[in-house]
Amino acid sequence: MPIKPLLLLLPLLLLAACGGNAPGAEAPAEEPIVDVPVPEDPCTDFRAGHRNAYFGDLHTHTNLSIDAFFFNSLNGPREALRFAQGEAISLPAGDDPDTPARSVQLDRPLDFAAVTDHAESLGNFFNLCTAFGNAPADSNPACVLLGNQIRANVRSFVAGDTNALLALLQGVTAELPTTRSAWRDTQRINNEEYAPCRFSTMHAYEYTPNAFGQALHRNIFFRNDTVPDNVFSAVGVLSSFAQDNANIEWALFDHLQAECVDVDGCEVFTIAHNPNTSDGRFFRPIDPATGLPPARDNQPLSHADAELRGRLERGFEVSQHKGNSECAVGVTSDLLQGEESRCDFENFKTVCTGSIDDPAECADFCTGADDDPAFCQHRDSLYLVQNCDTVAPDGSAPENCTTSGDYLVDALTQGLAIQDRLDGINPYRMGLSASTDNHNGTPGNVREEGFTGHGGILDDEPAEQLGEWQCLEAGALDNADPADPDNCPGRLFADVSRPFNPGGLAGVWAPQNTRDALWQAIRRGETWGTSGPRLRMRMLAGWESFPADIAQRLAEGQDPDAFAELPGVAMGADLPPRTGDAPRIAAWAMQDPEGHPLQALQIVKGWVDASGEQRIRVFTIAETGDTVREPARDSCAVFAGDHPAQLAGIWQDPAFDPNHHAFYYLRALVVPSCRYNTHLCLTKDVDCGLLNPDNGIFPEATGLQGFEGCCRITEAETPDGPRFAGSPVFQTVEERGWGSPVWYNAPR
Repeated sequence: MPIKPLLLLLPLLLLAACGGNAPGAEAPAEEPIVDVPVPEDPCTDFRAGHRNAYFGDLHTHTNLSIDAFFFNSLNGPREALRFAQGEAISLPAGDDPDTPARSVQLDRPLDFAAVTDHAESLGNFFNLCTAFGNAPADSNPACVLLGNQIRANVRSFVAGDTNALLALLQGVTAELPTTRSAWRDTQRINNEEYAPCRFSTMHAYEYTPNAFGQALHRNIFFRNDTVPDNVFSAVGVLSSFAQDNANIEWALFDHLQAECVDVDGCEVFTIAHNPNTSDGRFFRPIDPATGLPPARDNQPLSHADAELRGRLERGFEVSQHKGNSECAVGVTSDLLQGEESRCDFENFKTVCTGSIDDPAECADFCTGADDDPAFCQHRDSLYLVQNCDTVAPDGSAPENCTTSGDYLVDALTQGLAIQDRLDGINPYRMGLSASTDNHNGTPGNVREEGFTGHGGILDDEPAEQLGEWQCLEAGALDNADPADPDNCPGRLFADVSRPFNPGGLAGVWAPQNTRDALWQAIRRGETWGTSGPRLRMRMLAGWESFPADIAQRLAEGQDPDAFAELPGVAMGADLPPRTGDAPRIAAWAMQDPEGHPLQALQIVKGWVDASGEQRIRVFTIAETGDTVREPARDSCAVFAGDHPAQLAGIWQDPAFDPNHHAFYYLRALVVPSCRYNTHLCLTKDVDCGLLNPDNGIFPEATGLQGFEGCCRITEAETPDGPRFAGSPVFQTVEERGWGSPVWYNAPR
């Protein structure tokens, strides 16, 4: 960003903050926060001892977030919560983030939603740029300039690679007092849109440290209206000069302890998200010398801090629009002992580069075929990375890498190892969920077909969703032209937004649809996450035998209350002291009534063996008897066959060792369907043979420009220079769900 224009931004923005933008631009008087409705009687679906399944989105951004505002200024918390309830709202398109151009609506309302805007500069740019809602978003020239610069340099913005002056601007605006009023407005809207028994809201925000592009993000959820006066930001003036991720999580936990836990009536938990983009920082590797990971002040994790983190960090967002954080091909191979068959799902960062130096597992997935997983086509340095050799204490290096510690399977098994070192305290004892991380104010907008994007004008066009040729090293070169390989330094078919996906949903088993009942259920881990479909899943674990016919009764849906009759504990709970030879698990899943059938149920077990090694093993406990086939290539029609709508299984751990801690979680797999980019390509009937061999771009006359990402483009050197050719890409997804673990604690 040019220095002179940037220096002009701060006084212009501060002028707007003082009311200099437009008449009536002064901050409005605070409106009272209405009391949260409390139903006098239980909801009609409430039955003592019974749990109902509710679906929602716990991770949504609106125009109160700095990034969402400059990608789509249209939708605030009110619009987002109305959208979740089934109302249509508008999205922008093209290059204008401030003008309605498209309409979008859910096919089915959600049961609950949380607006989780970034704490950093919460509401400040909406208030400053629109004069507190009294002026059009594009009326402030400073805001127009800043928005243009952010959008033009979105790669650097996403990677956390902003220059010092822009970082200073963000730091100064993050400390403006308007965050307090935006937080209050969000609470007021949450309460006004809360309709107990029909639709629940929660007071929440996102804490978003992103130094060096290492995402250490968490969403914070409060139980009731007793909340801190302001959100807690990871960005400030001082942090603009000295970025350091070493102690950022402890600052948050300390704040929540002091400003909520120690305050009468205030209760809170956090949900971790996107450890897959943390460069090994979210779950630091265990130091062999101490048996503990480095933590506060780069010292070994203490008993007190393990207890603090374990008490507050109650959830793990296993899937969202920046990919899955369960496991990844080539990264968690040692831990998985060769069982990587389902770790190819929506890998956002990948170590599979296509070179002979790739981990061996990559060759099993990236074969060069047109139906290879989407990550096999990553070519952009934002997504195509190396394994982290080391994780620096201050988070300064290495940048943009990945490690097994970025994923759920490693984090959960690390927690078991730490538990033995810290008197039974497991800091990583978390329930599982999923959400969208949508930046359009459209929670629950997870359909693959007709996917409208996540970031307004950032990913609304085919070239942005599918990828396009860019000159990444052009600098100030005036004649750089992606269509001319000879005048395009660093020419690369950039992934842009293609590695993103529509995101997932959170499922909660709760006695009724009220804020308090859902909050408690999420905190105790009676939850599951899906990659998008409204797939129901449930697991019970215990020591007693189950009825002989229970699997059949569950799979056939003969008894909707069958789980309530079974002995054992629900997802998220600890097994009681051992009274049998090995844990027994009853598991069940039912397809989305408007989705696709199931293909398998799996139990993922983790433990630390006698030698101290972390281990994961996957057991398939129920599966379809029909052939699993890919969808039709000409229409994306799913092969339903005789695949079941419900699957159930009873399983007993065949290798249980009562001397070692363990966890068990349920994974349900749906039959393959088309990924969103495949749907998009089918709408244009793309013929890859029409690519211009001189530059790998469709000629304008074909009407296919912007759809080059529908093709696997190869480049060959010839005496006349490089020649480009393409073949069709047909990428699918195996939608799935993940249930919260059940934990076995060995006696000590």
